Amino acid sequence: MEELTEFGQELQENTVYVNPEKSTMDDCTSIRFTGKNSILVIEDGVNIRNSEIIFDGSNAVVYLSRNKHTYRLAIHAHSNTCIYIGRDNYFNGRATLITSERQNIIIGDDGLFSFGIYVRTADPHLLYSCDTKERINESKSVLMGDHVWIGQGALILKGSSIGSGSVIGGGAVVSGKAIPSNTVAAGNPAKVIKRKIFFSKECVHNYGKKKSDRYKRMDSDCWIYEPEQNEYNLKNVDCHLCRSKSAEDKLAIIQRELVNNTEKNRFYIGEKQPSKKFRFRFWR
Repeated sequence: MEELTEFGQELQENTVYVNPEKSTMDDCTSIRFTGKNSILVIEDGVNIRNSEIIFDGSNAVVYLSRNKHTYRLAIHAHSNTCIYIGRDNYFNGRATLITSERQNIIIGDDGLFSFGIYVRTADPHLLYSCDTKERINESKSVLMGDHVWIGQGALILKGSSIGSGSVIGGGAVVSGKAIPSNTVAAGNPAKVIKRKIFFSKECVHNYGKKKSDRYKRMDSDCWIYEPEQNEYNLKNVDCHLCRSKSAEDKLAIIQRELVNNTEKNRFYIGEKQPSKKFRFRFWR
């Protein structure tokens, strides 16, 4: 096992990319590698507090983008998985992210994450059908767009996709669903309860009446996401990551398809159109 106790320290079997003069971690943070050939990338301007980042295997990648807020994370990245966190996400409490069975967690930019949030790609124990004896709980990646708001105690499970601009209510359980952009989903299981919404990150705790009145309306399209002609699909990125052979390959995909892609509507998810019902008419 290799343990990183300070930035700038060299490891024998794993790689950490960080500028120790431009990023920091406190004494309550632990970074451990139990396997080899894994990569941790920490962009300039990252501050990590009260966190643990554990590579529970080999050939995994964790990528922490620059952040004007503090990272508070409990990460467990197992073999051949990837965790990517975009820029300027706010973590109000420690968020737990667990990747298993070659699956990935991708989070875009500018999100809000409340207390007690868990994100995981596996159940993780095996579940089978009594009739067919086939496994029925395959592990799947979790994909989140830009400017998402995840409420307190939310549980985001395998196969979930959350479009840019969406809100997941407190205590919600999202499992294997695609949540369209600019919607609110809540409940267990989570369902869309509001459409065509956007949110702003200002905090109302100490608002007086005058300030509340000021924010009764917000004339802005900044957080409204729309489909592009060439819609960018997070699932395509996930497929590329799952097919990659090494941590170096995963990192190249992250840099090409996530870091260097700054389009506003890059992670838009649209509403599924209901299938057309055909009425059959029988002629005599």
